[in-house]
Amino acid sequence: MIGWTDPLRVAGLCVVCSVVLFAASIAMTQPRAGRTDPEGDLLTFFYKDPLPERLIGYLDRYETSQREWIAYPPVAGFFAVIFRLHANEADRLVPERPGPRVAATLSAALTLSGNQALVAKLGPRLNEVRSDEKLNSEFAGLPSRLEDIRASSGTHLDILWGAAFASGNEAFVRMIADVFAQAVNRSELIALDVARTALAIMGGPKEIMGQLRGKYGDAGAREIVFAATALWGLQSNARQHQFVERAVLNYVEDHSGTPAAKALTAATQRRKSKEL
Repeated sequence: MIGWTDPLRVAGLCVVCSVVLFAASIAMTQPRAGRTDPEGDLLTFFYKDPLPERLIGYLDRYETSQREWIAYPPVAGFFAVIFRLHANEADRLVPERPGPRVAATLSAALTLSGNQALVAKLGPRLNEVRSDEKLNSEFAGLPSRLEDIRASSGTHLDILWGAAFASGNEAFVRMIADVFAQAVNRSELIALDVARTALAIMGGPKEIMGQLRGKYGDAGAREIVFAATALWGLQSNARQHQFVERAVLNYVEDHSGTPAAKALTAATQRRKSKEL
């Protein structure tokens, strides 16, 4: 988990802590050198071998690994896609006695799948469990289709990443790029500060984290952090997944000349220069 030395408090909440939570939850879907996490890796690269039988027992193993709540939103997006594509396999994939966090996650996944027949079939099994209150709060207000999510939180970004890794579908990556673009396309200055904040998330200079509230106010600081988190996820996942890199490059081509396209291009070029 990323650590911070100069916490910024916004509206009584620690914005820097929010960055840590967002970054940690997205990071759980990415492989790290020396890390052994078969469940995390299966989720992250499932699209390369998308056989539903690979997921039998997955949720039982995932919950017994005692992960924090932030590790579950990507799973909700992931299983929303699985329930959509493999509804006939759902009985084999859903635990008979799910724990509180899995129950909350699967309820969200069923909602997002848009499969009302499956909701009616599996909902009673999940309703028997007192699901996790924190996750219930994070998942509140989700639409009945993944494509209708209007991302406004780190949880929403993680849901979209989970859906992307289940499917390899560039559309979910583009939805994340839209979140980033919505903020940075307002001005070159905002684009620069979003890029600086993303760099801080990745371990670079942290001075920007102490400046956001004074420059943009409470709501503006949150928006900068949110956009930077989206940029961080795009850049980090493009390193590991060709379909993410392709989606980013296509997005840049389709939005040529915008501050968002320039920032994404700079991030991609910086990554490639480090690899050389």
